[in-house]
Amino acid sequence: MTIYPDYTLLIQIINFLILVFILNKILYRPIRYILAKRDQEFNKLISLIDSIKRQVIEKQKSIEEGLIQARRLGSMERESLKEEATEYERKILKETYAVVEEKLVKAKEELERKIEQIQRDLQKEVILFSKELAERILGRRLNK
Repeated sequence: MTIYPDYTLLIQIINFLILVFILNKILYRPIRYILAKRDQEFNKLISLIDSIKRQVIEKQKSIEEGLIQARRLGSMERESLKEEATEYERKILKETYAVVEEKLVKAKEELERKIEQIQRDLQKEVILFSKELAERILGRRLNK
């Protein structure tokens, strides 16, 4: 059996072309549009992710620099406070030593006054005791 081309072949070719045109309009073009849109959205998301990653890295660097600077400032502040505390301690000790020295001088003066007073009192008593002792030894009363 041999096949001879006739007008039906032309109808089949036209039918095939119409079918391809209709399928292209109804099926292939919308699918390609959806795929292109999906690729576009995917690319946007990838660029957004890259942008966010860069921002995160920059923020991490900024935070690390901030921490380093905060530590440095904290250390400087701590040293400053230590110096202030040491200076305040010296001031208090100096004032305390001055007060103690003043009280010590007053106590010495008071002690010297009391010693002098006791010496005068003892001197009077020694004179009285020696007079009394002389009177007893001599057996008579002494005039002044």
